[in-house]
Amino acid sequence: MLSQALEPLLDGPCISTSSDLFDRLKEPVRQLGFRRYELRLKPGRNAQERNELVIGDYPQAWHEAYEQAGYVRIDPVILHCTHNVTPIVWSERLYSSPQQHSLRALAVAHGLEHGVTFALHGPQGQFGTLSLNLNARDADQAQSIIRHHMGALSILRDAALQAALALMVPPAPATLVKLTRREKEILRWSAFGKTSWEISNICCCSEANVDYHFKNIRRKFSVTTRSAAVVQALSMQLIQI
Repeated sequence: MLSQALEPLLDGPCISTSSDLFDRLKEPVRQLGFRRYELRLKPGRNAQERNELVIGDYPQAWHEAYEQAGYVRIDPVILHCTHNVTPIVWSERLYSSPQQHSLRALAVAHGLEHGVTFALHGPQGQFGTLSLNLNARDADQAQSIIRHHMGALSILRDAALQAALALMVPPAPATLVKLTRREKEILRWSAFGKTSWEISNICCCSEANVDYHFKNIRRKFSVTTRSAAVVQALSMQLIQI
């Protein structure tokens, strides 16, 4: 039953790591008929992406393409959630500009065509989203599934937000993560908002080499995005800006 799947979130032991939260969200998400999810939470609406907590199982290639193109600035789902508390169901009609159409095509190519996103607004101004992706025959079927489970999804949103708020603190000691001098250098430039191409020019190496280092960095921190790795490195004081 769904209520049993939610117990680890609502009444279970303290969630102290992002891995804990990832594991405890998987089962209720699956029971509700969704195949992937992503939770993102920042300490404030205007906080930079490098300070964002990101938990989920979206494709890594999607994350990389989304970040490289800077789609967060024009994503209609994010724009809606920034100014609203109501959920938004993904649909073609949300995308109007050429850049937004490119974003939609990228999402479809990575299997993220149908789903719903909930706005997360914390008690001290924290802002984020909980997005759930599902397989559906078409938009009508997706809409029907989402409406049917809206009550349970709302409970899931609140439980996920409450658990994520507890993770907005410095993580494990820096001694658990060992970065090379080059990895620290690349992370620091990323913290300043530099792209892979810009970092490759600054560090006098190829863009492929930069991406290779980022792959190792994400693995060491057990995160899916470079912005999440920057957050971890800053909080552990492995890099300074």
